[in-house]
Amino acid sequence: MTQKFEDLMKELKEILVRIEDNQTGLDEAIALYERGAVLIRQAEEILSSAEMKISMVGRE
Repeated sequence: MTQKFEDLMKELKEILVRIEDNQTGLDEAIALYERGAVLIRQAEEILSSAEMKISMVGRE
């Protein structure tokens, strides 16, 4: 399932809030961190794709 960049950013912000709230246990914080790492990779792929598209448009 491909998520939109904005959805990825929203979920990353939610993860950050949960990790920083001092209510999250270590195991949950680690799982959230791992999920965040996956989301960051997906966001980077979306940005890379967008950059290539913009670059191609600029060449026309």
